[in-house]
Parts: sequence; C-alpha cells; structure tokens
Amino acid sequence: MCRKLLLFSILLFISASLKSQNIKGKIIDSETKKPLPFVNIIYGKSNLGTTTNIDGNFSITSTKPIHELYISYLGYHPDTVLLKQGNLLDNIFIKLHPKTFNLEEIVILPGKNPANRIINLVIENRDLNNPEKMSSFSCTLYNKMIFTLGKDTTNIPDSVKQKKSRLERNLENHHLLILETVNEKEFIQPDKYNEKIVASKVSGFSDPIFSLIASQVQSFSFYNEYFEILDKMYVNPISKGSTNRYLFLLEDTLYNEKNDTIFIISYRPRKGKNFDGLKGFLHINTNKYAIQSVVAEALEKDQGIVVGIQQNYEYIENKQWFPKELITNIVFVDALASSGVDDYNMIAKGKSYVSNINLNPQLNKKDFNRVEIKVLEDANKKTDEYWQNHRTQPLLEIEIETYRVIDSISKAEKLEKKLSGLEAFMNGNIPVKCFNLPLNRLMDYNSYEGYRLGLGLMTNNKISKYFSVGGYFGYGFKDKAWKYGGDLILNLHKNTESKIHFSYTNDVIEKSGYSFFETPDFTTTEIYRKYMIENMDLIERYQVSFSFLSLQYLKTKIFYNQSYITATDDYTYGPSLVNSTNEFIFNEIGVQFRYAYNEKFLETLKAKYTLGTDYPIFYANIIKGTNLLDGEFEYIKYEAKVTKTFKTKSLGKTRLAIVGGLIDGEVPISKMYNGHGSYQSFSIEAENSFGTMRMGEFYSDKFLSIFFKHDFGNLLFSSEKFSPKFAIVNNFGIGKLSQNLNHQTTQTIRSFEKGYYECGLLINNILNQSFLGYGFGLFYRYGPYAFTKTADNFSYKLSLTIGL
Repeated sequence: MCRKLLLFSILLFISASLKSQNIKGKIIDSETKKPLPFVNIIYGKSNLGTTTNIDGNFSITSTKPIHELYISYLGYHPDTVLLKQGNLLDNIFIKLHPKTFNLEEIVILPGKNPANRIINLVIENRDLNNPEKMSSFSCTLYNKMIFTLGKDTTNIPDSVKQKKSRLERNLENHHLLILETVNEKEFIQPDKYNEKIVASKVSGFSDPIFSLIASQVQSFSFYNEYFEILDKMYVNPISKGSTNRYLFLLEDTLYNEKNDTIFIISYRPRKGKNFDGLKGFLHINTNKYAIQSVVAEALEKDQGIVVGIQQNYEYIENKQWFPKELITNIVFVDALASSGVDDYNMIAKGKSYVSNINLNPQLNKKDFNRVEIKVLEDANKKTDEYWQNHRTQPLLEIEIETYRVIDSISKAEKLEKKLSGLEAFMNGNIPVKCFNLPLNRLMDYNSYEGYRLGLGLMTNNKISKYFSVGGYFGYGFKDKAWKYGGDLILNLHKNTESKIHFSYTNDVIEKSGYSFFETPDFTTTEIYRKYMIENMDLIERYQVSFSFLSLQYLKTKIFYNQSYITATDDYTYGPSLVNSTNEFIFNEIGVQFRYAYNEKFLETLKAKYTLGTDYPIFYANIIKGTNLLDGEFEYIKYEAKVTKTFKTKSLGKTRLAIVGGLIDGEVPISKMYNGHGSYQSFSIEAENSFGTMRMGEFYSDKFLSIFFKHDFGNLLFSSEKFSPKFAIVNNFGIGKLSQNLNHQTTQTIRSFEKGYYECGLLINNILNQSFLGYGFGLFYRYGPYAFTKTADNFSYKLSLTIGL
C-alpha cells in the first residue's frame, strides 16, 4: 500500500509538473538597454503579480496557462506581452519605452490621500521591520562595482550623437575598473558591526584598498530617520512626519500568491519644502507593512555628484524582512574636466547580493570593537575557483575583458606603485622607496615665517613596521631663519595603538597657543587658521611621550618635555624692565585624553581611518610645570574641549565646539592663552576661531570659548544650475587675566572679561569644481569690544569646502 501511495505521489507530481508553466525573462530600457529593477508584472485572471529583481530578471511558475503579461513601471509606457503557447518561455526579452513628461504638484485634499495612510503604517512598523533593530544578525555579501565613462549628450544634436569617439569604442569592450569583494557582516545591539572583507579582487591592483568602496556607499537598511549615500544624509521618506515633507502617490497595486497586497507608491519632496530629500518609489507589502523594494535618487547633484540607490528585501524564515539585493549608481559630473575629456562623466555602478542570512545568532561580543570594517591580510589571494563559487552570476564578457586589459595596463604603467603612493599622499606623505616625505615639510606658510620651504624624511614599513626614524629642516623667507628637528617612533602594539615617541625640535611655535590630542581634519576649515598666525616664539624642545588606547574609546598620551622658549617681540618677564628676560625654561609633565564614544574605524592593510561618531568628542589636558631639572616655573594647566555635530531634518547641520583653559600659577605670556583669533582684512574662513579678533589682541590665564556654526546646506535656496549653501556663525568668548606685575612690554596686554561676541554669514559653494566648493563670508564684531568705526568690525572671508 505504501509503495502504491508513493508511486501515485510521484505520478501526481510529474503530472502537475507537466501542466505547470514556467516563464522566465528580462526587462530592459529600450533606449539605454539597462535592466529595470522592480518592474510590476501582472498575470492570470486573479491579477496575480510579481516584480523583476535588481538585474531586471523575473520568473513565474503557474499551474494554469498564462496567455499574457501586463507590464507597468513608473516613468515608462505600460506594455502587454502576449504569450504563444507551445513556444519556449524561458528567455523572454521585454523592452519598455520611457515616458517624457513633467510631474506637476497634485492637489489632494487632507485625509483623502490613500498613500499617506499606507506610509503612516510603514512608519508605525518601522522598528519591527528594521533589521538593525534585531538583537543580532549575520550575513555574507558579494559586492561588484564597475567604473566607466558616460558621455554627456546634453545640448548635442542627434546627428552628432551617432558618431562615436575612439574612447567610446574602446569602452564598448571594457570598463575603466572593476572590483569585487566578499564581505562577512555581523551585527549586535546596540548598533555594533563587525565586517570583514575576506576576499578582494580589483582589476589592475592587488592592494585591496579599493574594495572598501563597494560596501561603503549606501546604508545597509532603509529604515532609519536619515538615509546615507556617500556620507551625505538625506531625510528618509519613511521617517517621522514625512507625509508633511513628501508627496506620496499610490501608483499601482499588485497581489502575490501568498495573498499579500503590494502597493507601489511614488514619492518626491512637496513644492515649497526645501530639504535634502530623495525621489523614487516604494513597493510596500501588507505583510507587516514592510518595504519590499525601494528606488531612491537624490534630487540634484551635490558637489558635482549625482547618486541613486535601489534595494530589494525578502521575508526570511517567515520572521523578518531583510535586504537581499542592493544597487548603487553614482555619476561624477565634470570630474574629468581637468583631464581634457570634459564631455564625459565618471560613472560608478555597484551591486550587492546578500546570502547566508542568520537571524538572531549567538555572537561573541569580544569580536566587536572600534574597527567596524577590516580588510583581511589574505583577501587579495583568493583563487579563481573561490570567486566562481561566490559570484551570484558569471562575469560578463566586458567584465572579463576589463580584468585582462586593465591588468596589462597596470603592469606596463606600474599603477600598483602609483596607487601606493596615492594612499601615502592621502595620509600626508610622498613615498620615495623606503622613506616617506611629509608634505607639510616641503612647503608651508604662515604670517610670521612667510613661505617656508624644507624637507623631511621618515622611514616607512619597507625598513620596519616596528619603528620609524627621521628628521626635517626648513627655512622661512620672512623671518629668515632655519628650523630643524628629529623623531624616533617605536610601534609597540598595533591593537592598542601603543607608541613611544622621542622628538627634538628647534623651531617656532604660536605664542600662547593651545592644542589637544587630535589629528588635523582636512575636511573642515579649522586647519586654515595656521596660515594667519602672526605671533610666534622660538622653541627648542626635547620630548618623550607614550600614547596608547587605555579604554575602548579613550586614547591617552603621557609626556615629559623640557623647552627653551625665546620671545621674538619686545616682551620680557621679570620684576622690572631691567631685571627681566625674554628667554624661559619650562619642564612639563602631562597627560592628554581623547574620548569618542562609539567612534568607528575602517582598517586597511596599511592604515586605519575614522568613520566618526554621532556622540560628542571630549578632549582634556592636565599639564604640570615643575622647577626640577632647571625648570623656572611651577604651575598646573587644565584644558578641555568638546565638539558635537547635530543633524536636524528640516534645518540642516549644527556644529558646536566649547573650549576652556585654566592656569594655576604665574607664567610668562608664552604659556598663557591668546584669544584664538583669525582676522585678516581678507582671509580664508577658519572654523572654531574668532574671525574678527586680531591676532594677539587678547590674552588670558582663564578662558571659555563657544563656537557655533549652523549649515543650512541647500535648504534656503536651490536651483538646477545654482545651489549655494548658506551657513550662520555665532561665537562667544570670555577670559580673565590675573594681575601679574612681571609682564614687561610696550604693548598693552588685555583680556576679554566683558565677553567677546561676533556673528557671521557664509555663502558656500557659489562656485564648485569636482569636490571643491568656493564661497564668500562676512563676519561682524559687536558687544563691549566693538570698534568705534563700524567698518573695522567687519571681516571678509573666502570659504573653501570639500564635498567628498
């Protein structure tokens, strides 16, 4: 009986299989030939539906005959495809024709828009469907990204468009670059990632630094308040209150074989609502009112970049919606203008496929640290068999040819060596064999030295990764003086970043300046202040320091130094003008701290780069001056700084910095605090400084400064051809100078105990080229220290911003 039942079951299965209909195909744009993702396909009398995946492919299995497919897609003319029974239906090729239209604002009475009701349900269920709200997950990603050129055919007659240049003909056979990675991603609460790039393959290069690009362009989940693309934050169309900012339209409705309803909803910012928004469409599944797929595109180019993304989600184990496929498209407009190919734009196209998804696995918390993304040492040594097993689809002929051509070009032009040099250059060095030449030692400028030329050498990893030794010299053409110094750095432990640093310096230093345990951030304007420094002292210093990671987010540096400082102006220190000197000996022992909670890093085989943190960053210095070993002054300095960036949906980005210092003891002016001004009649805007305060105008032994800057971005004004970015600045400072009769100078030494006030307006990005933006700023000084002559209270600034 059992055998008969089994045989009957097999026959029934075969019979059903013979009767079932399998349809497979691909849908593309009729003009660009590009595959169209998430196209709506309706079939059968019950109006069942499916959608294409991110590659434009679809598959339908039905036990009932299907005679036609109704195809619809936002922005394209609908199409009906008739199926001839008996023909092979496993390779249908469908072309959709784009519409030419201009969307106008549609007036919908309040409460009458059905799309808003659906979107509000999506927002209510956002945490339920967000994979980053789970306790943990793990998955594997296969990423592929290609770089190519696309010709800008705007304003070119159709007759000319048919003529292809030699460059275009070459790019029909291969791309400029192709890169592939396999990433193992793990996540645990709260907001901790451990991602390893276990395999990396880049045309023309063995160094896997390029592999970081493929997985770092867009956010992994579309459920957060902001969606990040290329480090720019956009207001998410499913964030709280989004129905007041975005116009949502219900475009279509589908039904799948699981009895779920899928709503296709388009969205774009409402007219009159100026914010960093997106446009596109969503597929919303009534199963938990989750995103099934999303297409999003930035409204306009930002700093010469146009970006767009697509994501496809799948319901895993009947428990959780999870990203399965991701697409990134980036157009770098005019990025090659300086290369003589200004008719072309650089284009990057990336795809990510997610597999091996594990929901709520038991993960070891010890595996999660500050390094969020790490390239493994053997990532670039995987075999061809490994790649064949991990690719979602075989490489196309043009991709295979890209590897062949670019590999041969790289070998002939020694591109690998040049890339290594570029990476060192980005870190502030020029590599020359076993030495690095620090860029800031070759040429520099400040108002005291004028132009400064010199040379510096530091050994690199080609000699040893355990130590680095070197020195520098330089000559200032304004002060007509030579400077020189040397360094020995011992790298004790990589994971704890433990280093011992011996240094000798015979140079100049800002009079009454302060510094913290931080590295210069070249993406901010704060670094420009050094060019305006006018008051400097000569310094000869011997120092030894030990820096290390004392806690997960706390970096510590302990140091001892002996400094011989000589004032370069008429300042002297002593009980009287006759019995005073301009030369001082300081012996200091101190400790510096930097605490950045939840700061994340990515780590390549050669360096570590910060990804920042959403929390405040705290800095602190405690410095003890002692009269031991010939030291002439006893004092304690307490210094602190906190910085924080706030992001708001409709107002832009606010940056706040609070800095303070206190000296317990009497010291010469060289060890006090200047007002931290950055005034020149016309100069570059320098963040976290007083743009209207003259250099050396104020001094104090106790001070507090607050620097406030709010960047509206494009929120106040934006058009297709002109998109300036507005920012306002408001700074406040207060300082006190204790009575000390030892200060001897013909100049007036005063503090700003009544409070110093200034405000400013910046119009950034008036002009932009590639990633650089140029603008103009106006600052105004007011309050107790305002000048009698109104014109003297103004300061005019050139603003320079880096977009990427």
